[in-house]
Amino acid sequence: MVDKTTRKTHRLQAWKIIVLALLLIIALAIYLFEWNMLRGPISRRVTAATGRPFAINGDLHVQLSRNPTVTAERLSFGNASWGSKPEMASLERISVQFNLKALFHREVRLLNVVAENPQVLLEKNPQGQGNWQFGNTADDKAAEPGKWQVHYGNVAIRQGVIHYLDTAGKTDVTAKLDTIGGITGQQASVAFAAGGSMRALPLKVTGTGGALLDLQNTKAAYPVKGSGTVGKTRFSADGTVTDPIRLAGLAINFTLAGNSLAELYDILHIPLPPTAPYKLAGFLHHDNQLWSFKRFVGKVGNSDLSGDWSVDLAPKPQFIRADLVSKSLDLKDLSGFVGARADSGKTIQPPGDKVLPQTPYNLEKVRAANADVRFRGQHIQTEKMPFDDLKAHLILDNGKIRLDPLDVGVAGGNVVARITMDTTVAPIQTSVDLAARKLQLDQLLPALKNPKANVGLVGAQAKFIGRGNSVAQMLGSADGNMAIIMNGGEISKLLLRLANLDVANLIPILFTGDKPVPVRCLVTDLAVKDGNAGIRTLILDTEKQVIYGSGNINFKTEQIDIALKTQAKDISLVALRGPILITGPFKKPAVRPSLAQATGRTAAAVALGFVAPPLALLPLIQLGGAEDTPCGAMIREATKNAGRVKRAK
Repeated sequence: MVDKTTRKTHRLQAWKIIVLALLLIIALAIYLFEWNMLRGPISRRVTAATGRPFAINGDLHVQLSRNPTVTAERLSFGNASWGSKPEMASLERISVQFNLKALFHREVRLLNVVAENPQVLLEKNPQGQGNWQFGNTADDKAAEPGKWQVHYGNVAIRQGVIHYLDTAGKTDVTAKLDTIGGITGQQASVAFAAGGSMRALPLKVTGTGGALLDLQNTKAAYPVKGSGTVGKTRFSADGTVTDPIRLAGLAINFTLAGNSLAELYDILHIPLPPTAPYKLAGFLHHDNQLWSFKRFVGKVGNSDLSGDWSVDLAPKPQFIRADLVSKSLDLKDLSGFVGARADSGKTIQPPGDKVLPQTPYNLEKVRAANADVRFRGQHIQTEKMPFDDLKAHLILDNGKIRLDPLDVGVAGGNVVARITMDTTVAPIQTSVDLAARKLQLDQLLPALKNPKANVGLVGAQAKFIGRGNSVAQMLGSADGNMAIIMNGGEISKLLLRLANLDVANLIPILFTGDKPVPVRCLVTDLAVKDGNAGIRTLILDTEKQVIYGSGNINFKTEQIDIALKTQAKDISLVALRGPILITGPFKKPAVRPSLAQATGRTAAAVALGFVAPPLALLPLIQLGGAEDTPCGAMIREATKNAGRVKRAK
């Protein structure tokens, strides 16, 4: 019995020695194992899984411990077959420390990862396919999502370079990356600097980000801070992003400055009008496909600007929404909307003596987005026109533009216009429905302002349709009608006498002072045909005289040809009665008396003076007798005409 127990004990001890010896042999074998022998199998496995050649061209080494460290040198990974270079990525050296025990729980826990001198080429082909997109293989089907969980610890990059190339998009950017603070603890961060070109515009960006380790948590805010330039546009950003790869959950303080907002079209493909130099600062947020620039403030030219702006990239075309306010608006800063500015921000002067903007609208921009924009200008700065404020609601719907309404405070009253532009037809068809209410004459004509004269309320109504891709073409082809009416009020007696060249009645006014003359009515009825606004009726009826107007205003040639004739209701001993002519280009019209009639009357007076001196006054005597005009009927007729419009041919 003792012998059996002793033999059993001896066998157990022998097995322990054998097992220990085997473990020692295995340990010695592992220690002495030539790890480089695994380079081939690993390379073949990765190549088969990705369809791209992969190689470990340097040493492969494993440092055994409870948490082993694998080090590989001179790694290379092949590019897509259409790529510009054979290699998509190369790595001078990578060290990965992992938790061995976690492998038995189907987890890969990478405790420390250090990549030295990684060189990565990301590029797109003309069809928009990226070289980071891989085709399906049999190995893809075998890799079931969620079967293995991967967790990252500290990650560090030393002298990394990422090159992004998109030939079709005219983008070529090289970024240098480095971690700051090493791989110990959570304080490590990333510094980056990028340069090159974006959509054919020079690009330069520098900044910092949080630790690379933080990128694995797509629910945590990742800090970013940077600044740079794209073309002549400058920007800076300071905030956080939840998913840096897709820019999801972006929430940063953002500043943007440049020569013209129109230059953003080449950068972001967002259509904005040409403007003067600008600088804006606000809160930039990105969620899914929606970009928002909220609570921004700044200046565009001489105007302040604030509000909220957003663009939703999900619909096609993209949708822009904005609510904008300017407390002090310089009217010149809106010139880009009518084609008076280039995309660079520089003003465009029409050639020669022209004044109407001739720059065609950019139809590509108009059709690049739909929009709903509201704008309020609380105070308008202008050199000559008596504008007060402005409210506008712009709707852009698949190439059709509506300004409904465009409400401008003018001369104490307001002008409300509803404008539609259909860019889906060639050329653009534009229709305008305009109404002016309670414009004060003394403010409308400030040069003639007199505390005792030139007062009254003026109204207007107009409808017309035009075709053309510029403001000049639209007005130069317009068909429609327009009426301007003043019922009652007062006007300067001096002006009336000057209009009739009434010398005898003018001299007393110069000595005794100007006095107001009641106005019975002012009626202007214009018929617009092919850009030529012909005067159907132009009458200013006062207690002293009636002024009749004839002629036309041609928007195609930008010429004015109007004659004002007077019929007096009272007697004047010396009245030359020559009509007042308003002629010449829009840019610089001339106002002058018709010398032919005045000279003729004077010559006749001189001739009669030789026969008998008292007869010299006969040609110059104005007996008056002009009758009151039917103001009510003329106002009704002009208003009726203004409500009609024929379609442009």
